[in-house]
This record gives sequence, C-alpha cells and structure tokens, in this order.
Amino acid sequence: MKKTINIDIDNTSSSFLLTGDVDSVLLNNRMVFSLKRLGLKSQEKVILIPYEERLKIQTLQELSAILEKFRFIVSFSADTKAEVSSFDREKSTFKEFTEKAKDIRNDKFKENPELVTNFTHFQSVLKEKLIRPLYDRQLLSAFHMAFSQHSCNFAVPGAGKTSIVYGAYAYLKSLPSDDEKHVDKLLVIGPLSSFAPWEKEYEACFGVKPKVQRLSGDNKILKEHKEQHLFSGNPAEVTLIFHGGVEALQSEIVSFLKKNKTMVVVDEAHRIKNPEGVWGKSAVEIAKEARSRIVLTGTPVPNGYEDLYNLFQYLYPYKYKDILGFHLGNLKDMTENSRPDSDRVKTFINNISPYFIRIKKTDLKLPPVRDFFVEIDMDINQREIYDFIENKYIKSFTNNSSATIKDLLNKAKLIRLRQAATNPSLLLKPIAETLNHEDYESRVYSDAKLPDEFQDDSEILSKVFNYSKVEIPKKFTTIKELLNDKIFNQKDGKAIIWTIFIQNAKSLKKYLNENGITSELLIGEVEQLDREVIIEKFNDPTNTEFKVVIANPFSVSESISLHKGCHNAIYLERDYNCSNFLQSKDRIHRYGLPEKQETNYYYILSKDSIDETINDKLKEKIERMERIIDEDIPLFSRIDDSDETDIIQALIKDYAKRA
Repeated sequence: MKKTINIDIDNTSSSFLLTGDVDSVLLNNRMVFSLKRLGLKSQEKVILIPYEERLKIQTLQELSAILEKFRFIVSFSADTKAEVSSFDREKSTFKEFTEKAKDIRNDKFKENPELVTNFTHFQSVLKEKLIRPLYDRQLLSAFHMAFSQHSCNFAVPGAGKTSIVYGAYAYLKSLPSDDEKHVDKLLVIGPLSSFAPWEKEYEACFGVKPKVQRLSGDNKILKEHKEQHLFSGNPAEVTLIFHGGVEALQSEIVSFLKKNKTMVVVDEAHRIKNPEGVWGKSAVEIAKEARSRIVLTGTPVPNGYEDLYNLFQYLYPYKYKDILGFHLGNLKDMTENSRPDSDRVKTFINNISPYFIRIKKTDLKLPPVRDFFVEIDMDINQREIYDFIENKYIKSFTNNSSATIKDLLNKAKLIRLRQAATNPSLLLKPIAETLNHEDYESRVYSDAKLPDEFQDDSEILSKVFNYSKVEIPKKFTTIKELLNDKIFNQKDGKAIIWTIFIQNAKSLKKYLNENGITSELLIGEVEQLDREVIIEKFNDPTNTEFKVVIANPFSVSESISLHKGCHNAIYLERDYNCSNFLQSKDRIHRYGLPEKQETNYYYILSKDSIDETINDKLKEKIERMERIIDEDIPLFSRIDDSDETDIIQALIKDYAKRA
C-alpha cells in the first residue's frame, strides 16, 4: 500500500503542514535528513516545513520532490492548489513576456501579427482616453509597460515618465473588470516633490482633475484618516505616499491592495535600492499584492550594478534571481572588477533587457541650449580676502600629503574658497548654516567655525566682519544687471538662480528685492505645499507676480519641471557634483519645449579663483557623464562626484600659473 502525504498551508506560521503517513516519514532517517535542510519541525501527527513568502513555491517544489523521491503520493489542499495554480499562471505569463517584451522595447515586433494587432488596439484606446498624445518613444514605452504589467522605465529626467505610466494605466483600466490585467487604482510611492506633478499630469493627460489622497507631506492628516482611506469601500483613484511612509502603513496598504486592483508605481526608485533598508523591504512586501508593479528612475545604478538587485526584487518578488541571473555579491564584484564592455556585463544587461526601457537624452531631440560664461573681476575687499585665504590654503595643500586624498578638512577649505569667491560674508558662519539642511555636507560640517587662518591677521579678520557694510558681492550686482538688461527683455522672461549656499539665496533675495526685483525661494526650509504654489505660479507664463526663483539643487532636484515658464538659468556658484549640476539643468530643458525654444545657461565666474578651476574640471566630468547617460545601464559610479583630489591638484596648478 502506497504512503500518502497531504500538504496544506498555514499562513499564520508561514509553514507547510504535512499530514497523513507522517510516522513513515519520521522513521526514514535519510528522508528526515533531507527535510531538516528545509527546516523540519515535528508535532503530534503533523510535520511543519517553514517557508519565506518570496520562496514559498520554491520550497513547495523542493518538498514535493523529496516526498516523491521516497515514493510518497503527494496531495495538495485546495489552498495549496490555488497557490500552485497562481504560480503557474504567472510563470506562463512571465515566459510569454520574456519572449516578446524585448522585441517590443527594441521596436522589432512588426513581424508578429498578434503584437501588431495589440499595438494598434493600444493606440486606439489611448487616442480615446488621453487628450494629449504621447510621442513615439513614449508610446512604445507605455505599450511595453501595459503588455508586461511589471516593468522598469529608466528614462532620463525630462522624458515624460509620468505620462508613460498614465498611458499604460489608461489601457489597463480600459480592459474588462474580470480581465487579470485590469487595474482601476494607482498607488504612487515617490518623493514629496513628485506629488503635485502626478496630480497635474493626470489632468493634462485625461482632461479632468483626479480624485487623490495624499498619505504623506501634511502633518494635518492623522494616521486614522490614512487608514480610513485605505480601508474605504470607495477610495480615491490615485494614492500618493512618500517612500519613507510605507513601512508605518505596510499592513494597511497590503489590505488595500488585496481589495483593489492597483498599479503600484515606485517613482525615483533608486531610493529603495538597498535590499536591507526599511524603504526597500517595505516596498517589496507590498509589491506581492499589486496587480501591476512599475519602477521609475533615471539613475538606476548610481553606485553600481548591485543597485538593480532590489528594484527587480520589487518587480518580481518571487523570481528576481532568475531575472538578473546574478546574485548580489556577483553584482558588487561586477561593479568593482568588470569593464562596461566585458562579457559578464553584456550577459547581465541582456538578461534584464526584456524588463526595462530606457529613453536616452539623444532620443528626446530637444532644442539646443546656449551656455554663457560671465567672467567678472572681484571688487577690492573681496579680492584681498580671497587672495589671503587662497594663499594660505595652497601652501597647506602643497605641504600636506593629505591634500591628495578625501579629507574633511581639505573639503572644508574648498568650501571656504568657494564662499570667498562668491560672498565673503558667508565666512562668518559655520559651514553647516550656509548649506542646505538636507545636504549631507551640512551635517558633516555642523561644528565648523570661522577658519583659524583668519585669527592671526586682524586686518583680514576686520575686512571679513565688515564686508557686508562696505561692499556688495560683485556676483549680486552682475545678476541684477543680467536680469534687467537681458532676461526681462525677453518675451515672458523669467530666470531660476541656482546657489549651493542657503545664506546666499537669502541674501540675494533681499538684495534683488531692494532693487525692485521680486523673487521666491525654493530651499529646504520652504514647506512642501508652499513650494508647490511657487512652482505653479512660476510655470505659468501669464503670472508676473514674480519672475525669479532662487533655488538650491539639493531641494529642487527630482520630479520638478520648470520648463513651461522659464528658459533661463543663472548659476551664482557651483560645487563639484556633476550629477546635481546636470539635474539642475534638466529642470528647464525637458521634453515638451517648442522646436525653436532657446534655453540659456549663465555661469557667473569670479576671475582668478576656484570658480575657474571648478568650471574646467566640471567640463571634463560632464563630457564623461553625458557619454555614460546614453548607455542602456549608466554606471554613474564611474564618475566619482565626492572625490576632491583632482580639484585640489588642478587648483594648485592654476594658482601657480596666476602667481
């Protein structure tokens, strides 16, 4: 007589329950040894085999194989059969997707009659549902997203990723309610700055304002109100939540997703790249209940190929190892030891290529930009202060071997030089007070005081203390003239002024206001809702309440578009971070600009100063980074934005030439 084992699921203990001829199993030492590898626990007449949720089916398959090897008849409970059936359906869909999605992303599906028919139908649905058409590459990306249900879009900033999602969402929502791909709710996990763009883009795409519930960004929304929305029988169509807010509402969100057919989008998904981090773990957990899972980021691998690991774990919570073809350790090793054109990297990119689309900068065919380098002579007091500091620091850099490595003291000296080249009044404050509170460096330098080098020269010390009383920074007066003489003479002339130092933003705003130019600040201390009002007014060409915004790149980096109302950017000063600089440029140079629209960038440079050194080194980094940006998987860690070594060495050379 054959022995039989019944397998059931106990979701409470996350275990498979084995009943039936349990005694026969426990008497077989070889079998017990095999099952112990799966974590066997025995109780009276019952064997428990624990599982991890993401490995449930894999554990069940291994368990079944062991039982069959020892000639046991295996029967599944109804719940177990449902799990297996669900897995088989997803596996079948996954296989179909793998075979066809790569042809879609590469626009090589025209020979497949079924896909051509699907694409034709997709276009007709979008023509009916969207009031604003997608351009060709957006249309292809949206079709790929809708076809696969679960996909990544790595389009560069300004490519219109939000519109792509709404295109895919509109199609999936149009499907019959009993279709397994049908969705009728959207949950977006993103930075607070992305909330208003998601709301406005919905209206631009569909012609009506969405019913929206924000779960983050407003302290007035109590947790019970958030829970009421998530448990509501008729929740808002669009739910918005900050990456860091998911973990606190994880169980409630899971319940919401079980009741609602929801597309879950992780915007700026590089923020969940850490598989051990709370943000990453909570996103992956709720992903298991999503009807559709979407990943959006223009910087998929800022540090290395390992940054993709958790994004694909989110995309396919049960199969991410099969998708990548590499474990986390392999990916880290690949980042450190493999060239981008190596066979290993090529294999990896080929493995994941069906599951993502990247719209490159060159695909956007944006109108050209114009760069203006405005070189100015410092006035007498600023010149004396700057030369004194630079002379001291150059001697320090030359005599100290630590100037050739990453060193906090040397980085602080470079910050002080940049301050002196722009506005010596900044030297009176600790470095942290002059930087944005969201910036890492502002925390690192929280205790930095007035440079010791000043203490042994009373004349220079007096000049620093009295600087604001006797002199206006030449960069301030240059910007005022630039605004009045050039920018305000343009049709709808507006400008965004970028500054690294927060105190500069405040001082410049005060100076411009005293000279009849109204401006608004976009810096870290401005509340989110106030930021949204400022951005909306600034983007409106008919609004002339103010024509100037003064912004900090750490506060206005992701998910913000300013190109509808502004075509001029002025850089009061720049640091050495190439990524932040390019992102700031993208705020006003994005898809949607008229073909002949000119976009102008003005860089204010103090002659014979660190400004010129930074400008030259940034040009080199930009050329390298722009080549990397147009790769399928851009590995930005090949440009070390935090290393100050080469800027120090270049400054020493520039100083020698001037001397």
